[in-house]
Amino acid sequence: MFPKRLVPLPVAAFVLFLNFSPAKLTAGQIPSPQALKNEVQLRALTQPGETKKASVGPAAQFIATSTQRIDRDRAEVRVYRNGQAVELFPKFHELLTATPADRQMGLERLVGKSITIVPSEKRADQWDIFTGVGGVDKLILAGNIFKVRQVLLSSRKNPLEVRVDGQMHRLKAGQALLVL
Repeated sequence: MFPKRLVPLPVAAFVLFLNFSPAKLTAGQIPSPQALKNEVQLRALTQPGETKKASVGPAAQFIATSTQRIDRDRAEVRVYRNGQAVELFPKFHELLTATPADRQMGLERLVGKSITIVPSEKRADQWDIFTGVGGVDKLILAGNIFKVRQVLLSSRKNPLEVRVDGQMHRLKAGQALLVL
């Protein structure tokens, strides 16, 4: 029989073989210590258990707050300005209503830039929008980073309405619809 104290040895060897297989070694794909650390952090974030609030890095600039995210998988998404249909960027992933953090900030300058969406620490039903962020807690989370394709501003003279699966949502003056 095999002694019980030696059981962890074959298990450890198997794990090492999976991570450092001969094919990876010959291809020069040995993971760096930082890559292994990031993998451990990612597994810790995806494992059930204690949830932590994500914080953003020092280069982040808070630009807006959102109360509504609309994914492309909805049956029908239409946008209207003064009752006229607005053509959206054809391959968008998501629509995001944005209220600027600073009234003077022009959200239209976001076209072509990347933003990061993080759950708000103030309210559970809101998201905070940042620029200048490559990740959260030094870990890049691709599901939270989007490129802004189009910005539609709502004003008193030109109000925006978004129809999602038959329900109409009106944006307030000063709000924007970000097409991601």
